[in-house]
Amino acid sequence: MEQKKTDPLLAREVPGEETGRARILVADDDRFSRSIFEDLVKDSGHECLAVENGLEALEKVSAYDPDLVILDVVMPGMDGFEVARRLKADPTTAHIPVLLVTSLSDQKSRVKGLERGADEFLSKPVDEAEFKVRVRNLLKVKEFEDFLLDHGRRLEGEVISKEAQLENAYEKIKKAYVETVYRLTLAAEYRDKETGGHIKRISLYSQLLARYIGLDELKVESIFFASPMHDVGKIGIPDSILLKPGRHTSEESVVMKGHTSIGARILKGSDSEILKTACEIALNHHERWDGSGYPEGKKGIEIPISGRIVNIVDIYDALRSKRPYKEAFHHEKACRIIDGESRTFDPVLYEAFRDCADEFRRLFDENQQERFDSPIL
Repeated sequence: MEQKKTDPLLAREVPGEETGRARILVADDDRFSRSIFEDLVKDSGHECLAVENGLEALEKVSAYDPDLVILDVVMPGMDGFEVARRLKADPTTAHIPVLLVTSLSDQKSRVKGLERGADEFLSKPVDEAEFKVRVRNLLKVKEFEDFLLDHGRRLEGEVISKEAQLENAYEKIKKAYVETVYRLTLAAEYRDKETGGHIKRISLYSQLLARYIGLDELKVESIFFASPMHDVGKIGIPDSILLKPGRHTSEESVVMKGHTSIGARILKGSDSEILKTACEIALNHHERWDGSGYPEGKKGIEIPISGRIVNIVDIYDALRSKRPYKEAFHHEKACRIIDGESRTFDPVLYEAFRDCADEFRRLFDENQQERFDSPIL
C-alpha cells in the first residue's frame, strides 16, 4: 500500500502520495487474460493472486485479504456481477474495492455492475496506462477507507475506556451516597436501640418480596436502599417516649405515631429516586390494607407498594426481635401472628410472604450482627 505520513493533530498515520505494495486478487477464466493481469499488477509493484473463477475468488478472499479485487464479468458458473454483489454484502469484505473488467459496453451492463457494488470498470482490451491509473486510484480510496476504519476503531476504544472510567466513578459515588444514607439511618436507629442487623434485614426482606412479586429491577433497587430509612422520623421523638420501657399511654402513642410524618418531612423534596421512595415508605409503612393503620388511614392500593412491602417485613422483624415490652418470638410464632392479621396486609404480599417464609427465617438467622454493614459493601 501507499507510504504513510503522520498528521500532527491526530498523531495518526494518514494516506500519503506514493503507492506502495498492495495485494490484488484477480479472477478471470481465461488463462491468457490472467497472465496479462498478473504482469500488469507486478509491473505496478504489487502482489497478485490470480484464480480461475468467481467461486474460487470468494473462497480465497478471506485468507488473502486483498486491497483490490479485479473481476472479469463473463465467467462460467458465477459471473463477476454476482461475485461483486456477494463481496459487498459481506461486512468483512464490503470495504474492498471491486474493479470489473468487461467487453460489454452497453449502459445497462454498467448500471448492473454499479448496482452490484462495483467501484470501477475497465474495458477489454485493457489499456496498460488506464489500468495502472484506475488501480492506483482505487488503492488510494482503499487506503483512506482503511485509515478511517482504524481511526474509528481507535475512537471507539477511547470512548469505551472513558465509559468504563465514568461507570467506575459513578459506582464509587453511588456507594458513598448509599453508605452515607445508611449511617445517618443508623444514627436514628441507635436511639431506638436498634442495630445494623435490623437495618440490613429490612433491606433484604424488602428486596426479596419486591422481586418475588415482579417489580422491575430499578424499583426493587430503590426499595432495597430506601427501606432502612422507614423509621428515620424517630429522631424527632423525645427519649422519654421513644426509650420508655413498657407500653405507651394513649397520649404517648399519638406522639410515637408522629414518627411517620416526621420522617416524610425529613426526606421529602429530593430528586433522588431512593430518597423519594424513602419518603414514601416513611409516611406509609404503618398504613394497613383494611384502613386501620396510620397516619392517614389509607386503604388498599391507596397505600404505595413500597409502604405495603415495608409494613409486612417490619412487622415480621419486630416480632422476631426483643423489645422493652416483649421477648423475641421464634419464626413459627411470628408467622402465626401474621396469619391472624392477614386482613391488614396486601393479599398479594401476604401470599408472597407465606411462599417466602423459609427465606425470611434464613435472612433473620444469618443477619444478627450488632455492627453496621451496608448491604452493598
